[in-house]
Amino acid sequence: MNSLKGICNECHQNNVGFNWCHPCNAKQFQNEFGKWTSEDREIDEFIQQIQLNANKRQEIIEWIPFDKLENVTYLAKGGFGTVYKANWLDGFIEFHKKKKKWYRFGKQAVWYRNGKQSVCLKSFDNSINKNDFLQEIKNQLKFRGKNSIAIYGITKNPTENEYMMVMNYAKYGSLRKVLNNKFEKLTWKKKYNILLKIIIGLTNIHEMGLIHKDFHSGNIVNRTLTQSHITDFGLCKPVSENNPENIYGVIPYMAPETLSRGEYTQASDIYSFGMVMLEVLTSYPPYYNISHDTNLVMDICKGLKPEIKCEIPQFLKEIMEKCWNIEPLNRPVAEELKSQLQKYLSYDDKIRKQVNNQVQAANKSNKNFIQYDPNEMHSKAIYTSRNLSFLKKKTVEINTHDTKQLDLLIPDNIIAEELKSQLQKYLSYDDKIRKQVNNQVQAANKSNKNFIQYDPNEMHSKAIYTSRNLSFLKKKTVEINTHDTKQLDLLIPDNIIEENEIQEN
Repeated sequence: MNSLKGICNECHQNNVGFNWCHPCNAKQFQNEFGKWTSEDREIDEFIQQIQLNANKRQEIIEWIPFDKLENVTYLAKGGFGTVYKANWLDGFIEFHKKKKKWYRFGKQAVWYRNGKQSVCLKSFDNSINKNDFLQEIKNQLKFRGKNSIAIYGITKNPTENEYMMVMNYAKYGSLRKVLNNKFEKLTWKKKYNILLKIIIGLTNIHEMGLIHKDFHSGNIVNRTLTQSHITDFGLCKPVSENNPENIYGVIPYMAPETLSRGEYTQASDIYSFGMVMLEVLTSYPPYYNISHDTNLVMDICKGLKPEIKCEIPQFLKEIMEKCWNIEPLNRPVAEELKSQLQKYLSYDDKIRKQVNNQVQAANKSNKNFIQYDPNEMHSKAIYTSRNLSFLKKKTVEINTHDTKQLDLLIPDNIIAEELKSQLQKYLSYDDKIRKQVNNQVQAANKSNKNFIQYDPNEMHSKAIYTSRNLSFLKKKTVEINTHDTKQLDLLIPDNIIEENEIQEN
């Protein structure tokens, strides 16, 4: 017998979880089945199966009648749904510490409940089907108590005729909200603790063979100033499931391989975590001052990194920049990040001295640091998840450091006006853009010291730069295996011959 789990007071058998007898609790749940309904058979069966299979309190969800919720108040709208705050009059099922029971008061069998508590309600847009809704609940339930926000059950708003998830309410709201409102109260140690809690949660997700796929500061919530929990598992999928045609997310947090090829991997979650690190450590969300459009997508794919607006202790900066590596295989895995961060909690005098010196150096450099002001955000910077339907796959050759070909996502319908806007952008009086242009011009001038200008006398005798009728070409239809599998009508001459035919003649 595991003494920590105890013995059931009803059947006197060993509990399977802490103060949790599976047979007795399953029987109690079953006795309640006839007393409630969601008005949807599939949802009823979904809840019932979870209750019958639960081995601890954290594994159960309930049907929560909407009339048991009061003071429902709108909080925010996200990429795929709307979030509300409410008071749950009953509260979740709890173990009665004095009576040492979950239920049974006198002769009446009832659950002992925690009492009124604040909860968060999440409704979903019409684009989310029932299967996706239930899958998100399954995913969230897997990680309850593992640095992910707790889910309590399902309800239905009779006015809107929509089902909603009922979750634990995080008093401080999203991590983004915490950083906007409380950043000045965050010491380096508190920032560090936030990041450690987040990476522990992400490690739990990855250990289950899953990818979050939508990892950003809006999908992390805080119950206290430093107690962060991962939420919003709507896009969470097994590693083996990948659909490059459906690209969702928040562009600044998305890895180059996701933007360029639609590849979601655990490594792309790590890239996103690196962007969350930047935000926690500096208060500035990545790319807050530019439009989140195709230009940013292409720049990220070419290796653009966000500006670091203040000095960061070197050990944290190194971890963050490893997460940003453009090559997914060169990024650390979640478990490694967790170990690296935990290392700096060490009581080893050498490590503590190293950390203290770096913190003091950062504080000294940041005396005149100006915290992020949300009012400075670009009007076309979008920090909610969305379907990036304006992107379509086209193969484009980009001159990167490793000269690899990237499948960049560019719009089909780019027009002269857009090109004009892009070129005019570099006439900007924006200091950041002017500095970027000047640096590139100076680098080009430095490389071109021995440049030899074109000499017209070197032109090939058969190079022709006047318009003409290319009558020697005739249309031949050739099937080309392109990224979008379209058939192209290529122009090839009628009299083209093979190389071996030339040799034979």
